[in-house]
Amino acid sequence: MYYTVQLFDFNFISAPNHAEFIDDMIDYRHLPDYKSKLPFVITPNADQIVNLDKPEHQALKERLSQSLFILPDGQPIVWFSKLIRKPLKARLTGSDLFPLVWQHAKQKQRKIFVLVSDETLGTKLKQDYDNISYYAPPVFKLNTPEFDDICQNLLEKIQDFQPEYVILGIGFPKQEWLGLSIYQSLKEKQIEPPLFLCLGASAEFYVGTKKRAPLIFQKIGLEWFHRLWLEPKRMWRRYILGAFSLLRLYLKELKKVFFK
Repeated sequence: MYYTVQLFDFNFISAPNHAEFIDDMIDYRHLPDYKSKLPFVITPNADQIVNLDKPEHQALKERLSQSLFILPDGQPIVWFSKLIRKPLKARLTGSDLFPLVWQHAKQKQRKIFVLVSDETLGTKLKQDYDNISYYAPPVFKLNTPEFDDICQNLLEKIQDFQPEYVILGIGFPKQEWLGLSIYQSLKEKQIEPPLFLCLGASAEFYVGTKKRAPLIFQKIGLEWFHRLWLEPKRMWRRYILGAFSLLRLYLKELKKVFFK
């Protein structure tokens, strides 16, 4: 059994593991609130929560807060929930979700469309499960003609393939904006949308082109430290400076909880 806990303006799923809700996710169209929610699965970590609180991402935050499934990917989110006595049962990562969705889809021969970071990844996924289609977009920036072209290309491919699930794996916030654009276009055409899963590098972990932190780091919620150790020049700003922004966000949330 699972339920939701509201933190940082998101209704996070609280469950001991993914198995508690994976059946509902696979057959999402049978859920009573399917029509009233955004058919998205998002897995915010602490860094994304901090970024979504910035003024430039407010519109994105408002849209994503309506997602059908919101999973607490970051261990700091889980720790904080316990501190304020609104405990989330466990960290629920996108990297652990991907293989579960993938295997369930394979067993039931459900169609999956995957937005991938490069052709090599798409080829490896296709070798693992033939009933998929994939697209590796060129490098682009948001709010540009290139973005519009990619949206149109992606929309046509999804309309042709008619998948039940679209896995978006090119990183925050590009994957989210692409997914929202496609969803809006399908809605305007009165076409039943698929379920959009924003899962970042999860497919790369699944096929082995990227390596996750050792299991001990995963269990104690220190995958971020492993990434910082491996890529200090690229990650120090996110994890060291980001810690101060996260603290500010904690204080903001504490005020909402204790000073209503």
